[in-house]
Amino acid sequence: MSWLREAAREILVPSANRWEDTVPRSRTIGFPRESAPDERRTLLTPHLAHALTDAGFRVIAEPGIGCGIDQDDTVLSDVDICGPEHVWSAPLILRYKAGPPADLDRLAPGQAIGAIFHAEGDPDMLTALTRGRVTAFSYEFLREHDGFPLAVSGGRIAGIQAVLTGSQALQHVEGCGVLLGGLPGAAPARVVIIGSGNVGAAAAHTAAHLGAHVTVLTRTTNGANTYAHRAPAGVRVEVNTPDRLAELLTTADLVVGAILVSTHTTPPMVTRDHLATMRPGAVIVDATCGYGDGYLPTAGPIQEPGDPPQIVEGVLHVKRDAFPKSVPVTASHAFARAAAPYLLRLAHYVLDGVDDPAIQSAMIADRGGLVHPVVREHAELYTRGRGA
Repeated sequence: MSWLREAAREILVPSANRWEDTVPRSRTIGFPRESAPDERRTLLTPHLAHALTDAGFRVIAEPGIGCGIDQDDTVLSDVDICGPEHVWSAPLILRYKAGPPADLDRLAPGQAIGAIFHAEGDPDMLTALTRGRVTAFSYEFLREHDGFPLAVSGGRIAGIQAVLTGSQALQHVEGCGVLLGGLPGAAPARVVIIGSGNVGAAAAHTAAHLGAHVTVLTRTTNGANTYAHRAPAGVRVEVNTPDRLAELLTTADLVVGAILVSTHTTPPMVTRDHLATMRPGAVIVDATCGYGDGYLPTAGPIQEPGDPPQIVEGVLHVKRDAFPKSVPVTASHAFARAAAPYLLRLAHYVLDGVDDPAIQSAMIADRGGLVHPVVREHAELYTRGRGA
């Protein structure tokens, strides 16, 4: 029966050694399957696989790497499909999401991993990063040309979904019953969007094209002037001041929170006192969430898909931090295509020693030491909290 075992091995690991004679092990990139609960997205699409292999890297992946988006392994013709132990032993591991902290225990000191970590909000992940003595890169922190290019696709999806989800909440039995676009004889909904980045701009585009009356609030005059040149026709762009926000809230049907950073120390923008001035059944969607109470403290805890809106003082609140997760096919292909040139640069940085400041900006841990200022700040906050 040895021949049967060998045949089975060739089916499960059909090409584990295909490139070993031509590509050094030091230029191998491993793609494990995603392991977070209910995570269907994948990073390894044919587009990304071609980009990496065309550059001379060997790509290995677990069987079923794309099953969450109905992507068969056969479309990854230039990828070696291998068992998990082989994949996790590659010098560079790339994933969509980092997965549970325990996954880092599968890595040996000196290995590198890239993923969307959001480690600053996860004390257990921070501990795992230091315990494992690995080097880790968090895509959302990668900065170049005064922007965060690997946050663009996810931000745009979140902005679109925030408006669509808010539209549904307006039709909730406790909602104010306003159709986002309006019809002849009925006024369109009034939408206020706080922030003009990737999330805010996509939300404004979606709401405006559905026919809503949209006002976008930016942090500075310069930001307002910059965004006004690319805002959809009819969208008002103003500077976010406490007085102007308070005034707009009194007539808003839908408010979308879309600021980039919301942490434990972010001051509130919309408070319980503001809710008392809003229309009964109005909706607030927190599309960026962050950590702690943040700038929309009345939104409460993060909600899961399908959860009903949280109603506070007659105002419906939707707080979701993973809008792209609900559209895994779109999210996988959009993110992988946008990320491909940067992941190629990450591979050159880690495996070939090519200096790259943009890639270095995404490093959150270096051989077990936390190095990114945001990650270090939160680690110290959690340490002080445990010591209190």
